[in-house]
Amino acid sequence: MNDSIKIQNEFLIQNEFFNKTFLENIKKLYECKFIDVKGQKKEVIVIPKNQFKETNFFYLYNNFPVIEVNYKVMLNESIVNYRWEKDFLTNINKTKQKMMESLKESGYLIEQFDLKLQWRLIVGLGASHPQETSMTLHHIFGIPYIPGSALKGASRHYMIWKFVDENEEELNLRLCKSNFAELSKELNKALEKEENLNVSVGNISFKDLIHIFGTQNRQGKIIFFDAYPIEEIKLKIDIMNPHYPDYYTKDKPPTDWQNPIPIKFLTVEDTKFRFYLAAKDKDQNLLNHARKILNDALLNYGVGAKTSLGYGLFEESK
Repeated sequence: MNDSIKIQNEFLIQNEFFNKTFLENIKKLYECKFIDVKGQKKEVIVIPKNQFKETNFFYLYNNFPVIEVNYKVMLNESIVNYRWEKDFLTNINKTKQKMMESLKESGYLIEQFDLKLQWRLIVGLGASHPQETSMTLHHIFGIPYIPGSALKGASRHYMIWKFVDENEEELNLRLCKSNFAELSKELNKALEKEENLNVSVGNISFKDLIHIFGTQNRQGKIIFFDAYPIEEIKLKIDIMNPHYPDYYTKDKPPTDWQNPIPIKFLTVEDTKFRFYLAAKDKDQNLLNHARKILNDALLNYGVGAKTSLGYGLFEESK
């Protein structure tokens, strides 16, 4: 059987990524160069621009670094050259839109909106990966995306903080807790136990949160869908620089004479995403609340890793 297949005029490598001739095929597709690593020459693969038709980014980023130690996609300016074709992203979102239309025909209410990253986004940074840092990529499309579970979790966490912030004095008296963090834990417990605390933020009640997010025993009435990029995906290499490596790895004191070890990681920058929500019980009011919660969480709280440093924040799309 031919190692390659043709789907809708898009040539995609398939079995080459898993057979014995993998490295040779990769070397034919990509330029290789030698770099100096601790005094030894290592051959690495340089990713040129416009390689979308030759390989899926998911396999490129996740798979072949583990094939052989000497061959590795370097997290440098090379990997950010990868570009997804515009028609490919358009077709993905058309497919998603058709799914939403089918849900509408089945009686679901649907809300959608677009937001653009203020700066950078990283989802799945701490996942297991040969390069020590990772990124959540769609296992079929190979694109960076935001899982619906991450959006739901960020929204839920944001609203717990919001309820404490706007009802702190009343909650202090009722729950006998004076610490913001302790109050947040108590509200999280109350939400999980479906205890209506009779407090609200604007026109959103605590009971609404129970219906929106659900609990371990009760399914939420709102579905949070995965969010996909809808225009050009822009990759950017970023860096974190632990200044005390021996403190984290060898249980030694954090002394000033330790050498920082820069760690590079891949992010998405300046990219627009589309978000979808659906209501199961035709409750438009609850769906409107969920949309506002998700929108506000993305604008003010963020999603993914390093949100306290400004990652994962969005702005209104122009």
